[in-house]
Amino acid sequence: MKPVISDEELNAFVDDELDAADRERVLAAVATDGALAQRACALRLTKEHVRHAYAEPPAAPSHARPTPAWRALATALLVAGAALAGWTARDRALESASPASRHADSGHVILHLADREAARAETVLDDAEGLLLAARESGRPMVVELVANAGGLDLLRAGVSPHADRIARLRAEHANFTLIACGQTIERLRERGIEVRLLPGTRVANSALDQIVTRMGQGWSYVRI
Repeated sequence: MKPVISDEELNAFVDDELDAADRERVLAAVATDGALAQRACALRLTKEHVRHAYAEPPAAPSHARPTPAWRALATALLVAGAALAGWTARDRALESASPASRHADSGHVILHLADREAARAETVLDDAEGLLLAARESGRPMVVELVANAGGLDLLRAGVSPHADRIARLRAEHANFTLIACGQTIERLRERGIEVRLLPGTRVANSALDQIVTRMGQGWSYVRI
């Protein structure tokens, strides 16, 4: 019998407000229940709706890693949504996989970067490469889309990104890896007189939020780094 996880518990989990025992209980349930993973993802997306409803303030410097609960949730979502076994990535090891929810497309993952912090940029590329390599080795179809907005756009800016060579290599090796830049972020930078040139192959969406909502509606698994 599947454990019953209330919306209140799930909300507290996403906000990292549960104690250790409850957090582990919810995480275990998310990792084995694809429908619950999608509920958690939708809840996180709702929070993003609220945040994006207001103009983005200038990004403040931060040296903090993503909150443990959300990084754990991202891991569980990748297990439930992508159904890939044996992928080991930074800060986690996945030793088993569970069937994807019937509501999720197990071959599509959207990774969202909204922070210019160097560690997060490295993490999103590690995650993308880990998924792509695991899919190739297992013979599973997989599409990975990296969407960047706010400070995260620096990762996709020519002449600014410190990872331009690595991104070019990933694109050359994996035709199923795409880059999406937020058009609203680009426009705000240009209004401030900042020239924005994007890395080769980067597409521009009207906004990161529009792209994420569209992909979620298509059944993609969503992970914010």
